[in-house]
Amino acid sequence: MIEGMKTEEGRAYLAHINGLRGLAIAAVVMYHLQADCCPGGYFGVDVFLVLTGYLMLWRGQGGWETGYGKWLGKKWWRIQPPCLITALLVSALCILIMVPDRLMAVLGCLGSAALGVSNEFVARSGGYFEPATQENPLMHLWYVGVTLQIYLLFPLLVLLRRKFGSIAWWAMAAVSFALYIAVNYREEIPWLLQHGKILQECFPPYYSTATRLWEPMVAAVALTLPAMEGRQMVRSLLSAAGLLLITVPMWWAETGSPCVFPTVAGCLLMLRYGDAGPVGRLLSLRPVQVLGTFSFSLYLVHWPVFALGRYLTFDQTTTLVNALMLAHALLIALLLYLFVESRCAGWLRKLSRRAAWWTMGSAVTASAALWGVLLAFPTLTRYLPGTCGDDVLESAHPILTLRLPDADLKNFPRKVFTKRPRPLGNNTDVPVSFIILGDSHCWHLCYGLDALCRERGNLRGMALNSSCVPAWNCFLERDNGDAQFSREQGKALVNWLARQQNIRTVIIADFWDLRLSDSSIRDWDLRRIPTEKAREAIVSGVVEFCRRLRAAGKRVIVLRDTPFFPGDKRPLDTWQRRRLFGMADKLPRMTPFFWARLREKNEDLFRALEAEGFEAPDPAETLKDGEDYGLRTQEGRFLYRDSNHLSRYGSRRVAEWLLPQIETAPNSEKNKE
Repeated sequence: MIEGMKTEEGRAYLAHINGLRGLAIAAVVMYHLQADCCPGGYFGVDVFLVLTGYLMLWRGQGGWETGYGKWLGKKWWRIQPPCLITALLVSALCILIMVPDRLMAVLGCLGSAALGVSNEFVARSGGYFEPATQENPLMHLWYVGVTLQIYLLFPLLVLLRRKFGSIAWWAMAAVSFALYIAVNYREEIPWLLQHGKILQECFPPYYSTATRLWEPMVAAVALTLPAMEGRQMVRSLLSAAGLLLITVPMWWAETGSPCVFPTVAGCLLMLRYGDAGPVGRLLSLRPVQVLGTFSFSLYLVHWPVFALGRYLTFDQTTTLVNALMLAHALLIALLLYLFVESRCAGWLRKLSRRAAWWTMGSAVTASAALWGVLLAFPTLTRYLPGTCGDDVLESAHPILTLRLPDADLKNFPRKVFTKRPRPLGNNTDVPVSFIILGDSHCWHLCYGLDALCRERGNLRGMALNSSCVPAWNCFLERDNGDAQFSREQGKALVNWLARQQNIRTVIIADFWDLRLSDSSIRDWDLRRIPTEKAREAIVSGVVEFCRRLRAAGKRVIVLRDTPFFPGDKRPLDTWQRRRLFGMADKLPRMTPFFWARLREKNEDLFRALEAEGFEAPDPAETLKDGEDYGLRTQEGRFLYRDSNHLSRYGSRRVAEWLLPQIETAPNSEKNKE
């Protein structure tokens, strides 16, 4: 047993449970430090959730007898002081060194963590594996939000067990598990793929308490079953099996693997039999015990240290940098444990009940207020270090919110499209003569096209930017279903366009380098296309879609990729950081030869289109700055807002190059002839 570590009931923790914490936090830290070394290390969080169920719902039931308010207060004082102190210090540092766009996400995590909903904030600010989330120094606080919400459910869980017995817990675990399967493996179930998007919106797969509740619930109810007493050899084998079920997925499984299920099973075996045999002796080793003792503090500290270290080194980390970050994380976590986490219970005993609740409320209010003030008064962000006005960056594109007149959308197939086309140009006396389709690259061109149409006054178009890749024979989905295209949509769109005599030109603008891959590609009846056939299927699908548009009397223009910078996903952000730190204004540049080499792998699509007589113009020439491609021009005008999307200035330059081609389109009657 671990001296000095006790539950609210006064019983000491078992050594193997604390050792299991040590193994879990080691896996999480290694995954965040160097994912290749421990690709399934994020399963350590699942281990923590199982331990929460065991310690709270099974061994901690006696806490309910002393009153829910007192019990919850103890839990709050154990978790929130180190959490909020860490969050406040990190936020203060970020205010000094972080560019405002990133800072707002950090302050959002601070405010939501104070209110106990950090998991919901992180879920709706970007996916777990997206750069915007991974670069947030407080992203990891989502786990604290889930834990606090489970604590708030405690009285309901206790009441259900008293009234209905363990069957009620099993039922809740089953419902949560069903939700987990539905939102995480929706793509594997045809009915859910088409109709289950609402589940993902209501219950974010990785963060929702509803989809993670099954892990602590299973632990609580499974451990009520009779244990195997005696038979030391059998107990030792079961503990060894549990250790293997936990460690093998952590050190072998790929990111996103369903190996969470053997991990949870292994954790249950370890909780019941982990004190037996060699595994019990391993978990009782002093280093493992020490690591488990301050595992919560290490969890709170390690990610901010890693994220800020990468931010300050422009993501150019080396083995030495990683070693220094790990050493700093261990040292700061130890200090946080010694001076905050281990003393929280003592702080509570020194305060009266009213003073304790007043302190809790003040901490929550103060932490949430900083976020709220900056959100309520955006002008304050202009005075933060590193602020650069968008009049310089030209990166914010206005969202097209105006609606097309009903006459332009007559009989538009709204049932099969989640979004409606938006207008380009505002002179409704002029008929719509072109439409642009595609993904976010289509959306960024809309700014320039809309501005030029408004200036000229004699041209109007529309944009439909939720169509993803218009491949006739495939069902494609991106961004959790927000962008998708199917044969049903393609047929409806072609039939509708055939009736729109004024629309003479169809432009397709996609990020082909990303779209011509096997990710998120399925054929139209939801059977997966084999990987080796994915590109072939996309190419043939796009060509067939263009054929049908031409048969409907439309001129089809498929734009090639704009140049992008593969070495830096956010070059504009890098420029702002360098500017903040007073470093030389060194911007990424790319030669035409290097750009040609990058896009060679996509030439099969454009060769197939040109063989069919379709136009596939290249916007790259209009984005050259001198002899090569740069993030901005020599005059200081930014061409890009990130590695591949255009700024407002870049959008206008491409639109000026594209518009004459639209204006010279023959009318539909001649096209049919």
